[in-house]
Amino acid sequence: MTFPEFKKILITGFAMFAMLFGSGNVIFPLILGRDAGNQIFFGLVGFLLTAVLVPLLGLFSTMLSHGDYKALLAPLGKIPSFFIIFICMLLLGPFAIAPRCVTISYAAIKTHYPSLSLGFFSVLCAIFIFIAAVKKNMIVDLLGRFLGPIKIALLFFIIIKGLCSPVHMGTATLTKMQGFVQGILSGYGTCDLLGVIFLSGLILSRLQAGMQPEKRKSSLAIIKYGLQASAIGGLLLALVYMGFCVVAGFYGEQLMTVERGDLFSTLAVLVMGEGGGLLANVTIAISCIATAIALSAVFAMYLHKDLFDGRISYVSALAITSVITACMACLGFSGIMNALSPIIQVIYPVLIVYVLWNIAVKLWKLKMHQRLSITMKPESGDWDE
Repeated sequence: MTFPEFKKILITGFAMFAMLFGSGNVIFPLILGRDAGNQIFFGLVGFLLTAVLVPLLGLFSTMLSHGDYKALLAPLGKIPSFFIIFICMLLLGPFAIAPRCVTISYAAIKTHYPSLSLGFFSVLCAIFIFIAAVKKNMIVDLLGRFLGPIKIALLFFIIIKGLCSPVHMGTATLTKMQGFVQGILSGYGTCDLLGVIFLSGLILSRLQAGMQPEKRKSSLAIIKYGLQASAIGGLLLALVYMGFCVVAGFYGEQLMTVERGDLFSTLAVLVMGEGGGLLANVTIAISCIATAIALSAVFAMYLHKDLFDGRISYVSALAITSVITACMACLGFSGIMNALSPIIQVIYPVLIVYVLWNIAVKLWKLKMHQRLSITMKPESGDWDE
């Protein structure tokens, strides 16, 4: 591996973290830490299964389909795959997760600027998202080179500060199994499986651009580098989740009556004081907007290429996406979650099963292909399709 390739993998890993670490990734580990109390270990096991392992499996499954979510879901049939993609895109885009990111950013800033209105903030965010996502080919580099490292540094500073000055771990009435189940359900709420399936094409295209010309044609080389980048992103996510969960457990009693959307902003002030809390909340605001940028770009491309078959431009589709995002954000975090939760509880288990099935099928085909290559062409190398 050359240094430019290693650098590209590292940047892509940071970008993956920056893309996925949005609103749900902030709030749900805090909810789990607050509610699980002394059963936090079992809650974390369940949470890491659905919020880290499952998304990594989803990314691997999509990479086996060359990063194309349409190819991944095509075996389901034309009509079923169309409706699944349509529903997932609506959730990822301006009708759920993207505006949820805006609401968490608003909650972080509102703590220090109470006069700021949600409507005005949503419009400002929509304008910024539109400007940042216009050049879609620069999104991964923007997130990986700048926003990703900044987010990582500031988030770990918050966690370390919280761990160095804990209050005490709260108690909970949950059993070990209840803590584990709550962790699994909280991991669902991050919606990262949806994110990796539909963002993998964006991730892999930029990763492939930094590879040597002869390796760009090798599916195995692309998958190998993609897995290395995803391991970096997944490790960072897991560390932040564990840190957030434990810190929230220390301050569980103070957070018990706090609204879900305001958990981080309140915790930041408790841990770091007013000045440090401002820095922490700005960090989370940046994190969530970075995720909204990536999701808006993916949804705009979906409108441009798939739904309208090129009849509207990418820029027009992005403008539509930004306007809807601003309108939906005005519902607030609770309003969005009330509509989102039932859908996620149904679609997530289905996607998990399908992802595992696709991995098994693709690996079996790869194994058979390699056996055939050895038999027919002993000199053949990488798996190229």
